Parts: sequence; C-alpha cells; structure tokens
Amino acid sequence: MADVTAPAAPFAKARLPLLTLDEVPHKRHVRPPVFSACNPLVPEPGTPAFASRQDQFAADTAAVLKRAEEARRQQKKASLNDRRQHHRAAEYKGEHEEDRKFKRERERVLNLQATDAGRANRSGDHFDIVTLAYQPSQGGRQLKSLDETVKYQAALRTMDIFSKKHSVQHDIITGHPLVANYIIPPKPEPF
Repeated sequence: MADVTAPAAPFAKARLPLLTLDEVPHKRHVRPPVFSACNPLVPEPGTPAFASRQDQFAADTAAVLKRAEEARRQQKKASLNDRRQHHRAAEYKGEHEEDRKFKRERERVLNLQATDAGRANRSGDHFDIVTLAYQPSQGGRQLKSLDETVKYQAALRTMDIFSKKHSVQHDIITGHPLVANYIIPPKPEPF
C-alpha cells in the first residue's frame, strides 16, 4: 500500500514551528540602543531627556505604587485632621460667644432691675397705645404735628379727587346737589 495522507481540513491553520528559548524575544535579550547622533529616537547622553538603561524601567513598580498610595493616604488624613481641628475651633468659639452673650444679657437685666429704667414700663414710642395720647415731651409734640400734617394732606387729596370725579355740582340723574362726604381738618401749625 502506498503512503496515503489525508488532506488537511480547509479551515485548519498552518502551525508555526515552536521557538527555542534562545529565539524568544525578551527584555534581557534586547540589545541596548546605540547612542549616536544619527539615532533620532535616543537623546544624547547628558541632556535632560536622557535616561540610562537601568533608569528606563522601574525595578519595583509595586513598591513605587504603594509609596504613592501611602503618600496620598497620609495627605488625605492630614487634610481630614485639619478640617476636624478647624471645626472644633469654630465650635469652641461659637460656644464661647454664646456664653458671652448670655452673660451680657444677664448683666443688662440685672442693671435694669437695679435702676428705675426697668420699672418705668415705658416704650421708645412717643405715643401711648393704651390711652391713645401723645407723650408730653418734645418727641410727643413732634409726632403729633407730623400726624396732623399727614391727615391734612390726605384730606386735600380726597377733596381733589372728589372735584375731578364730579364735573358738576349736582347729580345729573336726580338733580339733587352733591354732598361731599369728607371733612377738611384745620391746617396744622408748623413745628
């Protein structure tokens, strides 16, 4: 019988031959670049962009990343501590301010109780709302004059509006004379 080989399947890939250990490319087996003026990819030695072959790759990347993470964690911790201290100082200052306000208010109350000013039951207004009378003082007289002036000006506005609304002196439907329903107070004397 003759040597009969089965034909290869149409979808099968051709297998590449296996490489030996010496043929496998690896960083250790890559030759370092040649430093020369004719190689534009490699900077000249002595320039800031130049890095030696040992410095091109970090030897311990995990340790570098761990140090960077630890530095970031320490910075965050310091920031949190600063914020906490600032918050505590603000709280202390607020509590101290509240104590001072409370003491000031207490001293004011005690001072009012000790003097007659607290027992007079007087307001700052120059008008007594219980008796509806002006206080017999300079402020009371000034307030009374101001109030009378305002009432007089309001009455003048009312009279002006009434005269502009009615062009004739009688009701045009009934013929009865119009009666003004406002009273003009006497003109107040200037204060």
